[in-house]
Amino acid sequence: MAIEKTYLPSRKSESASCTRRSWLAAALCLSLYFSLYACTTPNNGNLQPSSEITKKFENNQLLSDHLYYYSGLQGVPDAIIGIHPNYSLRSRSWQRVDFTALTLKTWVFRMTAVPLTQPQGAWILDPDGNRIGIWFASQRQTAVRLEQNNRVVVAAPASPDLQRVR
Repeated sequence: MAIEKTYLPSRKSESASCTRRSWLAAALCLSLYFSLYACTTPNNGNLQPSSEITKKFENNQLLSDHLYYYSGLQGVPDAIIGIHPNYSLRSRSWQRVDFTALTLKTWVFRMTAVPLTQPQGAWILDPDGNRIGIWFASQRQTAVRLEQNNRVVVAAPASPDLQRVR
């Protein structure tokens, strides 16, 4: 007496296959959403890394035609930015500061002394690529948005994790 075995897919493999399809569909939908979102936000600027700006900060050179702000702790900021006076900064995360060369030198020294961080300079660009300010921080990118009446929003970087790796 021969017993014929028929293949019946297990519910476990059907469930796994269904889960994979769901994740694939979700990933596809998210990528489509972000692609469309990027096309509908023409007011986004960005940062353009600049060794020239890095050197200006390291040499304690202030641009006389910029207004300066910092985020983080006063004395050991997470970032320093300078905004051209043709633009106004809109943010609660940034504090206005009137630098002297000595204050800037002290702050830059303290920023570079933080372990595992290496601040660098960058130009802050508007959506058309025009320079609207300068940036100095260990974070290399941030969100920049230009609003009506030349108001600019620059996202402050997250504070670096100062805990030592064990």
